Amino acid sequence: MDVRISREEGHAHVGAIRVLHYRLRRPPTPAEVAELLGSQTEITLHRLRALQALGIVILVENPFEMHVSVGDHRTLDDLPEEVSEIGLSDAVQDFKKRQSEKADQMVRLFEETDEDAERREANDQRADDLRKFQPKKPQGKAPWEK
Repeated sequence: MDVRISREEGHAHVGAIRVLHYRLRRPPTPAEVAELLGSQTEITLHRLRALQALGIVILVENPFEMHVSVGDHRTLDDLPEEVSEIGLSDAVQDFKKRQSEKADQMVRLFEETDEDAERREANDQRADDLRKFQPKKPQGKAPWEK
């Protein structure tokens, strides 16, 4: 995994995890860490995964939620001083754009167009005609029955 987190951010995340663990009396979720840091949940989760790859934090996932706890905090000082985040914010924006395109595509799938409405009305008219259909009674004997 390409680690893109600075020493200062690493210390801030570990500090937030410790403060929340003390306040909540349980390991915090990534969303709670993001809220305390005033960051977006996606970016915070990316940073926590980078810290997890280094063994600094531990992400514990169960089928319902994810919790974060501090692992080996001594390796925080091995992180670089500064890291540019242009790539990460672009990746987050690209992800959000793709998600919104998928949502728009789903809306278009279930939207009714004018052609669909006309086709539905024609099918309804045919169904009504079939319900009203009365077979004609035979008018006499068949020609071969004479």
